[in-house]
Amino acid sequence: MIVEFLERKLTLIFAILLVIIFLAIDFFDKALFAGIFLIIFLTLITFFVFYKSGIKSKTFYLLFLITLVIHISVVLFFHYAKFQPFGEGDFLRYQEFAEQVAQRLSQGVYSLQGINIPHYYPVLIGVIYAFTLPSMIIGQLFSAWLSALSVILVFLIVKEISVSSYWPFVIGLIVAVLPSYLFFGSLLLKDTVVIPLVLSGLLLLLKIFKNFSWQKFAIFFTVLTALIHLRFYVGFALLLSFIICWFLISNFNIKKRILYGLFMIFLLGFSPQILNYGYYGIIPLKGYLNEKTITTYREVVYAPNPVPASVPASVLTQSPSNGASLNNQPAKKYCEECALEDAGVGSSFIIGSGFDNPIKFIFNYFVSFIYSLLGPFPWQIRHARQAFALLETIPWYFIIGIIVHGVVKSFASAGFLKTVKHYKFAAPLFIFSIVALGALSLFINNFGIIARIRIPSIIVLLCLISFDQWAGNTLKKLLDGLRYHYEKKFIKFFSLSGLRK
Repeated sequence: MIVEFLERKLTLIFAILLVIIFLAIDFFDKALFAGIFLIIFLTLITFFVFYKSGIKSKTFYLLFLITLVIHISVVLFFHYAKFQPFGEGDFLRYQEFAEQVAQRLSQGVYSLQGINIPHYYPVLIGVIYAFTLPSMIIGQLFSAWLSALSVILVFLIVKEISVSSYWPFVIGLIVAVLPSYLFFGSLLLKDTVVIPLVLSGLLLLLKIFKNFSWQKFAIFFTVLTALIHLRFYVGFALLLSFIICWFLISNFNIKKRILYGLFMIFLLGFSPQILNYGYYGIIPLKGYLNEKTITTYREVVYAPNPVPASVPASVLTQSPSNGASLNNQPAKKYCEECALEDAGVGSSFIIGSGFDNPIKFIFNYFVSFIYSLLGPFPWQIRHARQAFALLETIPWYFIIGIIVHGVVKSFASAGFLKTVKHYKFAAPLFIFSIVALGALSLFINNFGIIARIRIPSIIVLLCLISFDQWAGNTLKKLLDGLRYHYEKKFIKFFSLSGLRK
């Protein structure tokens, strides 16, 4: 009786406090109020959709709420403290485009003519602004919701490749506090949409391989097309991962794998075609994969010093924009990935393309790949503000050690074939990460930009921690011990207070 009475009183008090807080927020900051209302609305829709799809785990929804609170807190700090240590970037340009879109929609104008938008991310934000207010805090809160959505997608991916009941939550929590994701995921950047698209694409890919249906394939095709539109080479990494792994690990017999695979390969080529990139993206592939463009990106676009004399003047006017065409403008102006201009000076490293010697090219490319995967190293930090990156890279080295340890132990105990068969559904994650990081390494020599664009690859690789059974058993013992300890304290507290009766 006492417990029920207290519960009713506490619920009533909590509801009254909530109403007072919301009224105060609405009075002092209408944009924040609109943003919080949007987050509540999106959260309710998220819970409804996943619950209806059969996900009843309380841990799943708890992880979503924890991530949402963490990222909303970071957004509020960034916004009201005006915390931007790396200078201005693309988020200001996207805000301007989104405001223009919102203004047109409010006037009943549904044309984008005259707005030179690079992609449809600002349009998405503009639509949200049209229904709320054209304030950046609303777009940033939407980014926080996307981050929470990404983390529960990680939860589902880990469940697909692991039998552990602990790893999905723990890995999701690691992703939730990933420093680069906390920072870039709290800004108005298209990466906030790219990341959940990558994760939803990989989750769909795994489900298609395990239990194929054309409905799942149609959704995957849509996700892939959106991803290619926002970031071409990341979309292609997902596309290649699907094509390669379908023939290797899908649960079809050989004949069906070949027949279905060939037909799907034919269909997937139309994904970039829809975006006017040509069948299988032949137009931007020609624009990017040539000696002049690669040299421009590696030796000119991110160069902290004057352009090297070895680079011909013609190279300066050959840089692919976001998609199919090349623009006869300076390469730096059209570098879509230069999101944080201030990071371009202090964070760049020059590694020549090495086209004059095949061995030199391979070596330079390998060094760039290592930098993209592991950098910046402590000795590459030039400014105090860049030390922020070490909060991520140093723990990342230990995590890679855990992943390698898990793979080696599995090979040693179960043998190569049994291990490969047991972890076969992790192959798409590994292939996607390697291809995406490989494309990034080919063009970009700037740690500030690498730290942002590699986030999907890092998140996907984090899912592979679940390989390590020793770490999993240790984690299980630790969490079971903590749960037992606090449950015992909780029961003791209520026993002493007499509330258990």
